[in-house]
Amino acid sequence: MPAPAPRAVPAGDAPTDASLTLLSIPGASQAEVDTYWLNHVYQGDRLPQLTLRAVALGAGLGVLTCATNLYAGLKTGVAFGVAVTAALLASATHGALRRLSPRVAGAPLSLLELGCAQTVASSAGYATGGALVSVQGAWLLTTGHHLPGVTLLAWTFLLSALGVLFAVPLKRQLVDREQLPFASGTAAAATARALHAGGEAAGPRLRMLGVGGLVAGLLTLARDGFGRVPYAYAFPGTLGGVPLERLGFALETGLMPVGGGALLGVRVTASMLLGALVVHGVVAPRLMAAGVVAVDGDFLAWALWPGAAALTTASLLQFALQARVWGRALRGLWGGASRQAPHPIEALQVPGRWWVAGMLVLTPATVALARVGFDVPVPHALLAVALSFVLCLISCRVTGETDVSPVGALGQVTQLTYGVLLPGDVKANLATAGLTVNAASSSADLLTDLKAGHLLGANPRRVFLAQLLGCVVGALVVVPLFYLLVPDPSVLGSERFPAPAATVTAGVARVLASGLGAVSADLRSAMAWAALAAAVLTLGEQALPERLRRWTPSAVGVGLACLLPASTCLGFFLGGLGWELARRWRPASEGPGVTLAAGLIAGEGLVGVGIVLARALW
Repeated sequence: MPAPAPRAVPAGDAPTDASLTLLSIPGASQAEVDTYWLNHVYQGDRLPQLTLRAVALGAGLGVLTCATNLYAGLKTGVAFGVAVTAALLASATHGALRRLSPRVAGAPLSLLELGCAQTVASSAGYATGGALVSVQGAWLLTTGHHLPGVTLLAWTFLLSALGVLFAVPLKRQLVDREQLPFASGTAAAATARALHAGGEAAGPRLRMLGVGGLVAGLLTLARDGFGRVPYAYAFPGTLGGVPLERLGFALETGLMPVGGGALLGVRVTASMLLGALVVHGVVAPRLMAAGVVAVDGDFLAWALWPGAAALTTASLLQFALQARVWGRALRGLWGGASRQAPHPIEALQVPGRWWVAGMLVLTPATVALARVGFDVPVPHALLAVALSFVLCLISCRVTGETDVSPVGALGQVTQLTYGVLLPGDVKANLATAGLTVNAASSSADLLTDLKAGHLLGANPRRVFLAQLLGCVVGALVVVPLFYLLVPDPSVLGSERFPAPAATVTAGVARVLASGLGAVSADLRSAMAWAALAAAVLTLGEQALPERLRRWTPSAVGVGLACLLPASTCLGFFLGGLGWELARRWRPASEGPGVTLAAGLIAGEGLVGVGIVLARALW
């Protein structure tokens, strides 16, 4: 059967799935689409892909992206996808190496080598640190001590690799058949094409990435390294008789929240500012005047309880409202396979024997480590692996449709499950939640990278192997960095590392372990009101027409305001507002603007980690 004729490619800096692959062909069968991809898009048999230099470049950049995301997660509680940033860094780094030493760097990277380097760096930077930021931080807060290094290193790698395997059976359905957007993967493919072609789109993006990183890095060095710049400039005045400085209203000199706000958008960041005005500007002064919280006390330690209630309620309610989405995911997994003869494209997929062998090795290893390192009974550990597989399926589907991985909500589903199965067992509760969080983030990241590879015509097997190599790099880097950045529990919840994800996870675990009776009456009342407000906002957002939803406060944004200083919420809002104004003023600035925001995050994260390393060594 002849391949269908291609459609015209629309112009634009960020091509869509259809314009990149020419697969959006009305009336075409899946066999026709697969045949067209194999004959006209696939380049794995003529371009180098999984080469030593591509892996080495990706591993080196993975160290940087891993450090950046760990630092950002501890500081803001938000994990930022690094697929586009990794592609930009890979192109810029290899270009610089070729200028410095052409013999060592060799010929320019092929398009697929660039994609391979991006996959390794993205896997290391995104797929390995999620559980450290949330669950292992919560472990430290609840137990008061770190896990042994060998245990945490093995646990981090096993869970990330298990997540990669979980995603393998989903690739053909979600990427090839349904062609879900996976927006970060599509953007990474578009960026790689623009960089490889050397067009006009590449220059502005690289310059913005460099400018953002340089400005944020220099400011961080001046502040944290030399002490020349204060952490924040406090606002003058009082609220309810309490100084604004004491309530946390200040202008931070760090630019990471500004960059993060640009990526989150004005709706979420405006909700964070609204929450900060209510929680820190209204509730805090009243509690201090009533003596519930001392004027010189830690208000964030009180506020984390209603914040955890709001975030948990919003996440679980959003999860429940997406029943159709995960229903489609389940039907796609077990009902999407064809009974016809295998298409030649199947020969390029990850072999079933690889998947079976990997599961036979990783599942017993994970269960054994859960038993030895976390005292999780073997049947419960096996159930956690099975439950995490289902939750990874949901994570991949939601990520494909919305570009947001709901790992926080999925981790809380596991926490609630084991709060019922093993009541009072905090260690088992956190260990099983960590399994879900790491596996879900890793599986979603693999499909994002497989989407980018599919658009570029890469061999899926080699993308899979590159992802596994990234997990190795990420685990080896992120665990020692976590110990270095967080030497003891006092660091978490501090001005430097508010660690909202860890405080929420720890709060849920404590409540499930001891019940609400262990929480004071004022906190129980605050938690109830916060949960009710989050439910109203979440349901209201779903009930309103599309054009009105953008004006509805985000329950997640408001809940985060309980866990972050008011100054950090202000920084997020300034970034979101600046991004919105820039888009309206110059719509063409969207591509470079995203990389400028990524540069601000990367610059502060890398220099901040560097300062900690320097102080530890000298």
